[in-house]
Amino acid sequence: MRPIHFVKILLLVAFFKLSFAEPDSAIIPPLFRFDSYEQQPGVFCNVAVHLKPTEKDLVKSKRLIVVFQRTYLEWGIYVKNCEHELANISRENQQQLYYPAFPIDILYIKLDSYFDDQTKQFNRKYETLMNICVNNRLKLDYNLTERSYSEIQYCLTNDSSDPQFKIDWWTIAFLLITFTLIAIVLIASMIDFSMVDNRTKDNLIVAHFAIRRNWSHLLKEPKSKLYQDFGYIDGLRFCVNIFTIFVHCLVVGAVLPLNNPEKMEMIFKAPITLIIITIGPVSVQCFFVITGMLQMANFLKDIQTKPKFEGSYFRSKVINRLIRLFPVYLFYLLFSIVADSLPGVVVSPTGYRTLVAERFICRRHGWKNLLFINNLPESTESCFRHGWYLAADQQLFLSSLILFALIWKFPNKSKFLLWVVTTASVIVPAIIGYYQELHSLIPINMPQMRTLYYYEPWFYHVYQPGYTNMNAIMVGVIAGYLYHHSRRRNINLLKSSTYKLIRRATFLTALFLVGSVPLLYEYEIPVPSLLNTIHFVLLHNCSIVAVSLCFIHCFENPAGLFRRILNSRLLTSLGKLSYSAYVLHVPLLRLILNYAPEPVEMSYSKTLLLCTGIVFGTYPLALVTYLVIEQPCSLLLKHWYQGKNSEKKK
Repeated sequence: MRPIHFVKILLLVAFFKLSFAEPDSAIIPPLFRFDSYEQQPGVFCNVAVHLKPTEKDLVKSKRLIVVFQRTYLEWGIYVKNCEHELANISRENQQQLYYPAFPIDILYIKLDSYFDDQTKQFNRKYETLMNICVNNRLKLDYNLTERSYSEIQYCLTNDSSDPQFKIDWWTIAFLLITFTLIAIVLIASMIDFSMVDNRTKDNLIVAHFAIRRNWSHLLKEPKSKLYQDFGYIDGLRFCVNIFTIFVHCLVVGAVLPLNNPEKMEMIFKAPITLIIITIGPVSVQCFFVITGMLQMANFLKDIQTKPKFEGSYFRSKVINRLIRLFPVYLFYLLFSIVADSLPGVVVSPTGYRTLVAERFICRRHGWKNLLFINNLPESTESCFRHGWYLAADQQLFLSSLILFALIWKFPNKSKFLLWVVTTASVIVPAIIGYYQELHSLIPINMPQMRTLYYYEPWFYHVYQPGYTNMNAIMVGVIAGYLYHHSRRRNINLLKSSTYKLIRRATFLTALFLVGSVPLLYEYEIPVPSLLNTIHFVLLHNCSIVAVSLCFIHCFENPAGLFRRILNSRLLTSLGKLSYSAYVLHVPLLRLILNYAPEPVEMSYSKTLLLCTGIVFGTYPLALVTYLVIEQPCSLLLKHWYQGKNSEKKK
């Protein structure tokens, strides 16, 4: 059977199981229970409810199980409702319903640690009331005799006359920056459109901020030989970015308070979902491969014209990269800090989880984002969660520059250096995975997904750090090295039997590994073990090698239909928006979820609708961001940097 037929059969079977599987019976007591927030003005509290674990709950297993934590509930309770329910219960009976705190072996985001000033007064008033109220509801509504311990995460009031948060100088600064940028772009565009002669064509503001000119930059197709060979990568960036956004929307289903968590468990247990989540990291690593390949191809081309080592070459690379990244990154980082206090935004209970929590986390940890270290293992509860990729990418970029400097300095040792670094990039993650006792793939751990993987060891030990993704950029560097020498007729991969063998073995192994993912949830592989480590190494490396081989195939062969589609003007232009789209899609998602009902009813169609809405909302905003922030600010900063360099040379 041909590999492509195997994949088709696998997907059909997975889809069949996904479409017709029935969810388990309703979870009792419900994991999420929320009083209506649209009542008369009053205090509404989000309460973390901890059920006393049974002996079965205390048994620790390393098996991959896709279920929510049954002993951790999240309830939203109106204080007035509790007071009404307990009005006819004697004080003595109320005291019997109270249950004191007990040791909790569950990691979750304790929002009260960020809202201390806001929740301290509510804890003093309502902590005991909530504890008694929850136990009374468990007894009356679910016939549960076991007691629970409840702790208030945060409280809010729906009284509009008493806003929880007021506009501060952060919000004022954000609004000033936004309106200033919009005003400059509008003025520059009006001047540009109204020009009757060329007197203002060299005006700095008009040249960099006029929409018409930046629109031309977006549609412009470079004429370099490198772009002719790799222009389709912009279209590929768009496609991979769409898949990444889809995975993020899928994960949201485990983050939101749900009215039907058993349905979400069934969705995540389906083989197709297991496969999508597992290959999710590969989509991100694909960008690292692209970075390494283009870096190496550009570097080898550049040093042909500059055989003498120059430190300024690397300095300009770093500065130009920061010039491109920082304007958009800083804008949406600031947006995350002020989103809940912007005019017209009404914070809901879900908004506390999506907007207010992000605000306080960013105020405490945002400095790590500015230094690009927010992806290191100790950075739990990190600000701008998806910003880990930008930190890892920057670390890998700097690491590759160090490697290039060594290659430039010691050209005769280039192959040796590539082999050493590549070998280390394979061994280091495997050692970390073994000694941290991690599974070979990212686990679909529902309790950890509820906390955005803040406390998942696999996520912060393997997925996030730059040094554990070094294998991806090194695979790209090797592809760039082969591209350079292939174009100069130094090698001919199409006639290499070794290349053909590696290519065939890699794709077959990758297909087998992806297809076997559901089996890892059916059968337990001991962790740590030699078998798990071998599977870890293969899964962590085989897919990105397959990606690299696809790029090699592309520059060794004429463009086919798929590559011509990726290289179309539409997709390459959308690809140029991918950076802005990636940075802004999570803040946009947080803002949209602020208006989600509590709890929300999830299904296949609603999940797909959410993903579609986010994609169609993200790219128009990405276009605005590109025209107003990314392109004009980058051009202005580059002009300033080049002018500064010119003055130094004089």
